[in-house]
Amino acid sequence: MSGVGKTASGGGDGKSFREKCREFFFRAVCGLKDAVYPERVTCDLCEAELTADTRYPLCADCTEKMPFVRGHRCLVCGAPINDEADYCLRCQRTESAFGRNVSPLVYDGKARELVYALKFGGKKYIARTLGAMMSDAFLSSGAEGEIIVPVPMTDAERKKRGFNQSELLAREVGRRLNIPVLPALVKTRDTRPQKELSGRERADNLKGCFAVAYGEYIAGRKILLVDDVFTTGATADECARVLLKGKARKVNVLTAAVTKTAPKAEPPAEDRGV
Repeated sequence: MSGVGKTASGGGDGKSFREKCREFFFRAVCGLKDAVYPERVTCDLCEAELTADTRYPLCADCTEKMPFVRGHRCLVCGAPINDEADYCLRCQRTESAFGRNVSPLVYDGKARELVYALKFGGKKYIARTLGAMMSDAFLSSGAEGEIIVPVPMTDAERKKRGFNQSELLAREVGRRLNIPVLPALVKTRDTRPQKELSGRERADNLKGCFAVAYGEYIAGRKILLVDDVFTTGATADECARVLLKGKARKVNVLTAAVTKTAPKAEPPAEDRGV
């Protein structure tokens, strides 16, 4: 992320934590003027005219078909699970650096359409819709967070897409929850797209690619890491590991959507015969 500062434990410029947050917000808004969204009068997905009583800018039909997370879910990754276990298979077999993930949506159907429209369709105004859903889910979850940190991109990745969707979501959530947003992570090298990789390859792909910025402002604080989709948890886990190494007190995760079924952990080597 450009303009963030040093990736050591401190920025070294004497600015207060609040000044850092205000500076980031001002830079982000000025750099993305079209992300100051106008009020929507049509559905984000199908363009149907909205009625006055909609909670989100979605028509009644799209709202009804939106796969909100309901019922029993994993206490760590938040993925829906069919049995009465507290944890999905992946979270039973692996230890995560973050405390828990909260997601309002299951990454399927209309939710997938929303995320795709934001990430690949350039419809930045959808960050407001997803951010509202994420804020509602966070408030009802009991999770904690004193500082919001978006998952970062490299300059090359940002240039290719034109924006960082996690940053847009983080700003919207921060505005709604009145929690400061700080770019306390930077991405130091480009990586392969995670969607091309298996669970184990995803973790290997991200090792060593994140670093802490403004470490003095995250030390001892509860961090809320914001991203778009929680799939295997590799990104969340690596970011949380780096933040905790930077002396953060705790890291929880807030994403727009979580995969429908938590991916199964790969069996130990002896179980695979290798």
